[in-house]
Amino acid sequence: MTVATAENRNTSDDTRLPGVKTLAKALTLLDVVATAEHPPTVSELAVRAGLTRPTAHRLVQTLVSAGFVQQDPLDNRLTIGYAVLPLASSLLDRNRLRLEALPHVQALAHKMNERVNLGILNRNRVLILAGGEKPSLPTIYSRFGRTVPVHCCALGKAMLAFLPPGEALAIAKAYPLTARTAKTITNVSALLEDLEAVRARGYSTENGENSATSSCIGVPIFDSHDRPIAAISVSARSLEPLIKDIGDVLRTAELISHIL
Repeated sequence: MTVATAENRNTSDDTRLPGVKTLAKALTLLDVVATAEHPPTVSELAVRAGLTRPTAHRLVQTLVSAGFVQQDPLDNRLTIGYAVLPLASSLLDRNRLRLEALPHVQALAHKMNERVNLGILNRNRVLILAGGEKPSLPTIYSRFGRTVPVHCCALGKAMLAFLPPGEALAIAKAYPLTARTAKTITNVSALLEDLEAVRARGYSTENGENSATSSCIGVPIFDSHDRPIAAISVSARSLEPLIKDIGDVLRTAELISHIL
């Protein structure tokens, strides 16, 4: 009875929220749907977003009607709708970093015969902005727009290592250092020690830390003020052949930095 009363009170409060707060809640729901590992129901979405179910239901219906969210008619689970595609396309087609880096990312992928990713820091996570697939694969597996925790990927560590220490620490602590595999770094002191090694050698490594079957090396891309604004990474089954060809990765990152 107490829960129902609280829920009714929150729902009543929501009806008087200014438009900006309502928009913020809707955007939070959209973000939760986009980042969920499996399509959520409205009830699951409400819990993850910290909203009452009536509020989540009302906002979801608005997002569905606008095409930003789709609801499966059979199980009512939610996925991102097609209305986001024109927005994403506009961003990708106009992003200078992506446009300037992409030819060099693709050339490196062909030269090393491995997957190459371009990533940036966005909202304290790594956002994949572009990529080049190994030429032996018949199709490109697009990961554009996916996010990865900073502490367990070569892209994240390559950028964190060259940020001011206070800023890097704040980003590292923004989310729990969750273990993705048995090799994932899960405490801040160990991460900072790893970042110190990255600075010393000029590139980062990820040895089965995000995926048990994959290893990566990462190199930062700098702006004119020597601030890391992005990074490129090359992934393979093992780390040794990547380190052997690290010179190619370093030269590609330096070239992109120079162009920008």
